[in-house]
Amino acid sequence: MSGFGDEFLWGTATSSHQVEGAQHNDWTDWEAQPGRIHDGTRSGDAAGWWGGEAEKDLARAAALGTNAHRMSLEWSRLEPAPGRFDPRAFERYRAILGAGRAAGLRMLVTLNHFTLPRWAARGGSWLDRELPERFALYARRCAEELGEHVDLWATLNEPAVLAFMGYLGDDWPPGVGDPRAAFRAIAAQLEAHARASAALRAVTVAPVGLVLNLPFFEPARPRHPLDRLAAKGQDWAFSGAKLAAVEDGLLRLPLPPRRVPGLAGSVDWLGLNYYGRYAVRFDPRAPAQAFGRRVQEGSVKTEHNDWGEPCARGMAAQLRRMGRLGVPLMVTENGMYDPSDTRRPGFLRDHVEAVRQVRREGVDVRGYFVWSLVDNFEWAEGWMTPFGLFGLDRETQERTRRASADAYAALIAEGA
Repeated sequence: MSGFGDEFLWGTATSSHQVEGAQHNDWTDWEAQPGRIHDGTRSGDAAGWWGGEAEKDLARAAALGTNAHRMSLEWSRLEPAPGRFDPRAFERYRAILGAGRAAGLRMLVTLNHFTLPRWAARGGSWLDRELPERFALYARRCAEELGEHVDLWATLNEPAVLAFMGYLGDDWPPGVGDPRAAFRAIAAQLEAHARASAALRAVTVAPVGLVLNLPFFEPARPRHPLDRLAAKGQDWAFSGAKLAAVEDGLLRLPLPPRRVPGLAGSVDWLGLNYYGRYAVRFDPRAPAQAFGRRVQEGSVKTEHNDWGEPCARGMAAQLRRMGRLGVPLMVTENGMYDPSDTRRPGFLRDHVEAVRQVRREGVDVRGYFVWSLVDNFEWAEGWMTPFGLFGLDRETQERTRRASADAYAALIAEGA
């Protein structure tokens, strides 16, 4: 498979709470509330990363032929109280990062992957006007303590997803359920990113990026003007407004437009998290969804969630779109929930081929990271959605290498 050079990053991905488990954050408290987690489970020790399984999993990743891994830091471990940092937590992350590098992996580190410390949640989460500056101070401390072990930084993971799930909706903490709160949360996160980017750049030379989730929205009836309008509205609210803001620093949300100092030019690279396509049909009864209802067949669904229809064509389209911003790109998450592991191998091949195609067109994509390395706690879905290249027995912490892991290893061997 031509089209990939020696410097291309072949990776896997994890996030702190999902593999480390319960800690002093808003998600641990959310899990304790009856009915919040759809399968009734809790994260517990998750995949055992805090207790020593991280090093073993990173060795497994390297054995597939990968040369990179994306992980996140847990803010609540590192700063359990405002302004009080835990040296033991930094030491544990140094060990994990060092193990990854010793295994030959370049480490892409995300400062915040959804979870907030309890003290931040008590202060209002992303509706607290002081939180962006607190996040910048946290970012600087992380760079000072861990920067020598980090090859790439990402500030935040999927600001729009968090805003829509926890502020527009009530499926995630803080469970506000108010459209105005959702847009305030997006604005606050973008401000936090801009401040954190400046803080990181003051300390480290490692490139700084932001990770966005950009599903592919299409009209269910391509020639129907109202379907086209509804699809365009959903895309703008979820994706387009964030891309435009990153490009020129102006937030064009259903708020008075305002410029965020430092937002324009705040990314050295952009990450794309991509899971699938949504077919949108106009529905006058759905004003909160830009008058669009998702009607596609073939979606990867659970009873409560919908990751969209697998559609490599859509990922290629979003990479082309992001490429117009003129910064290097990474596919920072791509994968599918597949309990039987029968569809995932073909899914991976299709999406790697999409990356190869856009690279041939001149789009500067420099890495591809599979979600996820090992089965983990999948937020409100609990443990019911296995995404891992390695299966996990939660009782014994034993791993099982899946056929999709072999498929990914073969793709890496072809590409490299």
